[in-house]
Amino acid sequence: MIRVHLFKAMLFLGVLSVMSGCGENPPLIARGKPVSHWLNEIRSPSAKARKQAAFSLGLVGTRDAAAIPALTDALKDGDAEVRRSAVLALLNIGAPARDALPALERARSDSDARVRTYAAKAVPKIRGD
Repeated sequence: MIRVHLFKAMLFLGVLSVMSGCGENPPLIARGKPVSHWLNEIRSPSAKARKQAAFSLGLVGTRDAAAIPALTDALKDGDAEVRRSAVLALLNIGAPARDALPALERARSDSDARVRTYAAKAVPKIRGD
């Protein structure tokens, strides 16, 4: 009798495991959309979409390895608002964004005053000064 109950319990757990996806991780979500959406949007023709993507990727931080390189590339964007958003996102990520330091150093000479100001704050924070 105990064997029957044990067998039924194990069968139930096995079916439950299969139905739940066997431990697959759901996609990482930022602002209601998967990170892959924001990684595409950061290359959008729309400056508004690129700015939103930079902000969203800043929320992702180090949880997706592609976020920091995408934000680093956004520091070269033709739109100053996108560059500002990218700098602020990297500033919020902090020390894990160390790979972005050379681009942030260059951003300290940006044509936009706010990009320069934000980059000047981001560099020492990320370096740990």
